[in-house]
Amino acid sequence: MLLSFETLGPSDGEPLVFLHGLGAGRTQTTSGLNNLPGLHIIAPDMPGHGDSMSFDPATYSFDSFADHTLALMDHLGLEKCHLGGLSMGSGIALNIALRYPDRFKKLILLRPSWLDSPQPAHLKLVADAGEMTQPDFEALPRFQALLSANPPVANSITAVYQRPDNAVLSRMWNDCPFSSLSQLKTITAPILVLDSPRDDLHPKAVATKIANVLPNSQTAHLPARYHEPEAYQTALNQHLNNFLKS
Repeated sequence: MLLSFETLGPSDGEPLVFLHGLGAGRTQTTSGLNNLPGLHIIAPDMPGHGDSMSFDPATYSFDSFADHTLALMDHLGLEKCHLGGLSMGSGIALNIALRYPDRFKKLILLRPSWLDSPQPAHLKLVADAGEMTQPDFEALPRFQALLSANPPVANSITAVYQRPDNAVLSRMWNDCPFSSLSQLKTITAPILVLDSPRDDLHPKAVATKIANVLPNSQTAHLPARYHEPEAYQTALNQHLNNFLKS
């Protein structure tokens, strides 16, 4: 079964496969990467997201999501491309980089949120949202504390209740993209790691730990995604243009 996907940019442009975050979909990519001239962007819906809802939830994992991405690349005739992702998408991209190192050129890790262990504590509320009704979830003291401290981030979690099926949230929370940070030392391709402040779901510390292990990485710090969305998007596209065209 093939992932649903959308493309942006000229069909003869340099290909970039970019993978969305947990609970989102390809529109997160197509709306966010809106100023990358000369690039051909392929934005898939991962299983359990967007229009890719016919996959077996029992198979949801970073390995399977990576394999579905490679199957889409094969379908499109892409032997090699630039590869990137946001949050969960960063984890999938790293999984691909480790297991299929010959299938990508440069790697983009935008606000990564997973390291080498399942059940990251900063994503527990996202997993809870996948297993609870909205009223019960919003009554949680931990959610109320986040809502008081950082309303835009808290409200981004409740957006998942607009989804038709939230089983993927807890399943992916219970998985991880790689088993050891030391594995990342084997990825020698150029890599751009981007973080953003005031983001409880994508802590800067995660991006820093990943960047510090990768032998050929560079970092960039974006404006706060949830508090300065326009400045964030402008800076993101600028950094990607500079990195991919250098």
